[in-house]
Amino acid sequence: MSNPTRIRYALLAVATANAFLLYLDRICMSAVVQSPAFQSELNLSRGSTGDILATFFFAYALGQLPAGYLADRFGPRKMLVAYIVLWSMATAFTGLTSTLFAMLAVRAACGLAEAGAYPASALVISRWFPLTHRARANAVVSFGGRVGNAIALWLTALAIANFGSWRLVLVVYGVGGLALAALTHLVFRDRPAHHPWVNDAERALIGPPPPSPPPGFPIRELCLHPGLWLLNCGMLGLNFGWAFLITWLPAYLIEVRGLDQVSASRNVSIALTAGMAGMLFGGWWCDQLTQRFGQTWGRRLPFLTGCSLAAAAYIACPLLPGPLAVTVACALVAFSADSVMPAVWAIGQDIGGSNVASTIAWSNMWGNFGASMVAKLIPMIIATTWHRADWSEIFWLCAGAFVMLALCSLAVDSTRTLRVQPAGNPES
Repeated sequence: MSNPTRIRYALLAVATANAFLLYLDRICMSAVVQSPAFQSELNLSRGSTGDILATFFFAYALGQLPAGYLADRFGPRKMLVAYIVLWSMATAFTGLTSTLFAMLAVRAACGLAEAGAYPASALVISRWFPLTHRARANAVVSFGGRVGNAIALWLTALAIANFGSWRLVLVVYGVGGLALAALTHLVFRDRPAHHPWVNDAERALIGPPPPSPPPGFPIRELCLHPGLWLLNCGMLGLNFGWAFLITWLPAYLIEVRGLDQVSASRNVSIALTAGMAGMLFGGWWCDQLTQRFGQTWGRRLPFLTGCSLAAAAYIACPLLPGPLAVTVACALVAFSADSVMPAVWAIGQDIGGSNVASTIAWSNMWGNFGASMVAKLIPMIIATTWHRADWSEIFWLCAGAFVMLALCSLAVDSTRTLRVQPAGNPES
């Protein structure tokens, strides 16, 4: 037999580029709304500006389940191309709008379209990579997103300064997305058997394809799977603990540790950069543990290691002597939290069976609710009389969120696959 081709890595590279674009188009508005030209042209209040940013994330959470189902039902290639085209057009049209209502509409459209990207990519990986290689593939895709997350603000601000127009920057981003959609259409196929570039040796290496999903939305099966509810509760904790880094850590460094705004932003960026390494390490770590201990414990152990380190680092933060030490501790949190994400994807792929995209979307939706909780709950705690000057109770809460994730992961059985019965053929 001839040597296997490696077309699966071409799909992985394109999926990683898609994840980069996903975060670039998501985060860029945070830089756009701060530009003097945007503020002078639209003359919006702080509340209206916040509504523009919040609309995306609300729509993103609501769009998870329907977008994931569509990828399962009609195939990841077709739907992912459609998602990229739609969110790229929404990004470009954002640069052409002049009213608050229109901007809210196009940002909502962008959020709804982006909601299907990660579930569809997870479905592709589950069909193109063997069980013991999926976590590393997941890590590479997530790494692309983290790079986009890290440089979106800087790149957008630099582009606005060079182009002299925030509108032109958004149009350029949109056109770039359309080009990437065309590349996705060229390289992607729903299954290895459908790809003309793949030889029999690579198909044999990947293994037998999973069955096609039956028609119908698997909401009943998603709601009745106990492991998914445990994973969803854990995802609430994971996103709550991680989101503190991008929401309230700058305020803590300014108000408690005495940094100015520029220095605090720089330190947060340094901490978040550690998450990129965490993603790559987590993929390798999960696959190694799966090969050594089997599927069940190989998927669980990354949660125990990552959550233990993240919780310990958070608990130490109020006790550390200076802002640099706190930044190092928060970098450890970012590394540890992101090291868990490949295992999260892998469990969703294991449980999802023929409904991987819907399963990933289900957990991702709950995780985004956890991230939104940070913005509401922490200000409420700070306003109470029992709030501590060193913010220790905030760090304890974030540490507890990671402990919750670790405990939930101990009871998740990734070998229990979601079983969806075709309509009209109930399980006997």
